[in-house]
Amino acid sequence: MLIPNIFKITTGDKNKFCTNIIETSAPKADFYFLVILSTLIVAMGLLADNVILVIGGMLVTPLLSPILAIALGIVINEPKVITRSIRIFIFSFFFAFLVALVVGIFSTKDLTTISLVEKMKPDLFYFLVAVVAGLAASYTWAKSELRDTLPGIAITVTLIPPLTTIGLAVAGGNWVIFGDTIKVLLLNIFGIIVASLVVLSLMDFRTCKRRVMADVKEEEKEIKKEKAKLEKEKEKEEL
Repeated sequence: MLIPNIFKITTGDKNKFCTNIIETSAPKADFYFLVILSTLIVAMGLLADNVILVIGGMLVTPLLSPILAIALGIVINEPKVITRSIRIFIFSFFFAFLVALVVGIFSTKDLTTISLVEKMKPDLFYFLVAVVAGLAASYTWAKSELRDTLPGIAITVTLIPPLTTIGLAVAGGNWVIFGDTIKVLLLNIFGIIVASLVVLSLMDFRTCKRRVMADVKEEEKEIKKEKAKLEKEKEKEEL
């Protein structure tokens, strides 16, 4: 049958997916730096009402990884992976919000005159788009032979535009837009997670718990090494 076949995936591809998701969502400086750069690009694109700049910022952002990691944690029933991924997304939200807030403070642009912002209205359409994008993202990422299409998938996953708009709205004191974009962001996150849960369950990622936990432990070791290295450098500077 066609349906079972398209969701058939090798153990090797499952392991690669798990490792890639954990590595690309690791709470490292370069991850958060990309979030900041992405937010800056999208903020400038929104203020200029320039869809090309917004798309460019969406290509840069790594925010899809922690969302997929949340879904993976739910599928393997591992609270540690879920809480780790939620924490990373919250920190990302905080950094993106601060960047957008600062940009908004120095901008005189009225958000109500920006067509791209006006289109961010919470409705069923946004949720359905998020579900389809989540299906495409999780399926493409899991299938190694399809990963060349990931940049295109990144454009359909609208996480950073509403997130950036939240900061701009707070800076401009526009609470109607703030409320709308919060809802849009939550709908997108929920849609992506629901769709990813379906795909990862059909691909039987439940069996990958041991591999995921090994990758998480390796991540924790690397973070500890980085902290120890920074502490040694500080001690040398003090001496």
